[in-house]
Amino acid sequence: YNEYKSYLRHGSMECLTKKRRTQQSPSSSATNKKKIKESQPRSSSNNMSKASVEMCVYCFDVIIAHHFRSKVEKPSPNFDNDSYPLFVTWTIGKEDRLRGCIGTFSSLSLHKGVKEYALTSAFNDTRFDPIPKNEISQLSVTVSLLVDFEDGTDYLDWDIDIHGIKITFESGRSSRTATFLPDVAREEGWTKEETIDALLRKGGLRGNITQTLKDSIKLVRYRCEKAAMSFAEYVKVKQNVPELLNGSYVAVENGCH
Repeated sequence: YNEYKSYLRHGSMECLTKKRRTQQSPSSSATNKKKIKESQPRSSSNNMSKASVEMCVYCFDVIIAHHFRSKVEKPSPNFDNDSYPLFVTWTIGKEDRLRGCIGTFSSLSLHKGVKEYALTSAFNDTRFDPIPKNEISQLSVTVSLLVDFEDGTDYLDWDIDIHGIKITFESGRSSRTATFLPDVAREEGWTKEETIDALLRKGGLRGNITQTLKDSIKLVRYRCEKAAMSFAEYVKVKQNVPELLNGSYVAVENGCH
C-alpha cells in the first residue's frame, strides 16, 4: 500500500512525525506530577492555548473503553467543545516510536474530533497494525490543534519549528496534497528545500522534482497548539485506571508499574 495514503473522510490525513527527543519515565509521584505540569501545551500565537492535558486523558479513555467495553464506564470529555482542525499522534516505547498519527484540516467540535481521531489514529492508520491491549501501557499521546492558517507567498514562505505546512500540487492529471506538522523538519534535520522534497514524495510524486514544479506549489502554513501525555502520567491523574499487561485487566492500586 502507499505509505503516505491520505484519508478522505473529513479531509483527514496521515502525518509523518519522528520520535520526541526525550522520554518521560515513571519515577516518583511528585516527579510525574511535575512532568504533567511541564507537558501543558504552549500556544504558538499566545499564552492561552486551547490544547489541554484533559484532551490527552480523553484519548487514553476512549481507546481503553474500546478494548474493555464491559469493564469501564463510557468516557466523558472534560474540556471545551470549540471547533478546530486537529491531529492525534500515538507513540510507543522509550524511543517514542510512531504508532499512529491521523488528523483533519476540517474544523470539528473537539468532543467529537478528539474521540474520532484518537480511535482512527490508534486503529486505522494503514501504516501500522491496530494498537492491541498489551501496548497501551507503553503509549504516549499528543493532541495538536491547528491554528493561524495563512497562505504562503511561495513554497519557502514558512519557518522551521514554527509552522506546519500543507502543500497542493499537480501530478499528472490529479491534484495532490500533503502535510507535515511543525516538529518534523527540525527532528529530521531537514532544510526547507529538503522538507518540500520529502513532502512532495509523501504526497505521491514519483517523477522528477523540478524547480518548475516547486514554483507551482500552493502552500498553506499553520501553527500547532499541543498537549502531550504518557500512560504513566495518565495513571497519576486518573482513578481506577486499568493496568494493561498482556491484554489483561487489573485494577491499579499503587500507580503505574
